[in-house]
Amino acid sequence: MKQIKQRTSKVVPFTGEFYPVPDPEPTPVVNNAAAYLVIIAAALVAGLSIGAISTYQSADQVQLREMKAQSQQLEKVKSQVCR
Repeated sequence: MKQIKQRTSKVVPFTGEFYPVPDPEPTPVVNNAAAYLVIIAAALVAGLSIGAISTYQSADQVQLREMKAQSQQLEKVKSQVCR
C-alpha cells in the first residue's frame, strides 16, 4: 500500500493566489564527537589557565618576584654608590 502525500496549498491574503506549502526540511545530523572534543578542549584550556593563575599568585612566586625586584634595586644603588 502506497501512501500518497498530499500537497496542501495556502491562499495569500488579499490577492487570492495559491502557493504550495514547502515540505519541512530534514533535520541535519549533528556530529556529537566534534562537540565533545570542543568541550574537552575548552575544559583543558580553562584548567590550564586556572593552574597558571594559581601558580602565578602563589606565595612562593610572589616572594620570588619581590626578591628579584629588590635585587635589581640593590644593583642600581650599588652601581650608583660604587662609581
